[in-house]
Amino acid sequence: MIRLLLPALALVAGASVQEGEDRRLLEKIRTLKIDVDFRDTPVAGVADFIADVADINVFVHREVRESSDTVTLRVKDVSIRSILNLALASKKFGFRVRDGVLHIAPREEFDKDVKLELIDVRDLLYPIRDFPGVEMTLTDAGAGLTALSEAVEPAEFPLVDLIQAHVGGRSWQENPRTSIRLSNGILVVRQTPEVIAQIRRVVDYLRRNK
Repeated sequence: MIRLLLPALALVAGASVQEGEDRRLLEKIRTLKIDVDFRDTPVAGVADFIADVADINVFVHREVRESSDTVTLRVKDVSIRSILNLALASKKFGFRVRDGVLHIAPREEFDKDVKLELIDVRDLLYPIRDFPGVEMTLTDAGAGLTALSEAVEPAEFPLVDLIQAHVGGRSWQENPRTSIRLSNGILVVRQTPEVIAQIRRVVDYLRRNK
């Protein structure tokens, strides 16, 4: 069931035009590989270089522009995403894609967007129960009924794993304020509004096609 739903989940999560632009930009920074040789280059200079070479829109937060932090990095044939991870790994800055633009800003700016959302998914957690089959037989003593198999208790649908694998990207690992868990059939989600909207679309799709 999960295997059949995966292509549809990707389509549902990226339904809007804006999300389509974000997805294309994410794919570009993931796959486009370049050579760089930064020597004590300001973080803002790294951002400007990537914007020019990759021909993408990059927004650099004022604190990044004014920062004295520098980057020394020399790599060849490495993706832009990896370069950003390496350049910002030891800094207080982070990056994300939003509205078709690569944003580079202090990590706490991204953390501010996280909010709590409760989503009722009790109707999605268990598939239809498989009741035991029954065989009817006729004998001299009359009709008889025989159970063919024992009832199989349905496994809980791995909704949390499915969402984390296909919605929100690496934000679950990179932002310590994000989380998702099940509590009595309620999804308790801490995420950005954009990711929460994607999760709701996935849940709605699963509900329509269960």
